Amino acid sequence: MNTFKSSIQNVAAAIGLIAAVTVGGCVMIPYDTPESKAQIQHDLKIAPSDIQAVSETNWCLFPYGSDGSCRVTQGLGVLTSKGLILSLYKNHTYVETARILPEQVQCVKTDGGRTALEPFSVLTKDQAIMLAVITPGGRLNGPVKVSFFDYLTKPGQHVFTGADGRYVRKTGRHQTVGGMVSGTAIPWSTTLDVTEVYNPCPQVTD
Repeated sequence: MNTFKSSIQNVAAAIGLIAAVTVGGCVMIPYDTPESKAQIQHDLKIAPSDIQAVSETNWCLFPYGSDGSCRVTQGLGVLTSKGLILSLYKNHTYVETARILPEQVQCVKTDGGRTALEPFSVLTKDQAIMLAVITPGGRLNGPVKVSFFDYLTKPGQHVFTGADGRYVRKTGRHQTVGGMVSGTAIPWSTTLDVTEVYNPCPQVTD
């Protein structure tokens, strides 16, 4: 039972990371043809010379105080000098849904470092934002990931690596979950630690 409980907690803390990597190849948003590049510039109102890097990007938003679960958003990351634009592709139109500026980022979380083929997270005043920069085939897009990382990590920025800087913690509260074993009338239940997302960044003053 302890193993099951621990596994559930680990999944709850990392669900966005797992999903962001594994669902990447299903989107297939056009962005590398002359036609799609022109439409991106038009729809997002970006000058051609201002686009620095583009890649399919999956992201999770973790507001502080939430329970650490996430519904992965599948979209497009467009890096410009005026921000990293997170865009959706709806009805053959590119729609900006969020823009991340370096000055909004208080610290950065990455397990393996700047060049590691893995998602990374930036933490703002209000939330953690996990970014998985991927290729159309669903693999991590290393060169564009580095471009995003370098843009958002301004000089002197605090970067957590390894086990440091995890932004999901136990609250001390507990929750009982349960149900029926599939295909049987046998009930089951277990008690889980309730977790929350918090800001581990060094305190800064506005």
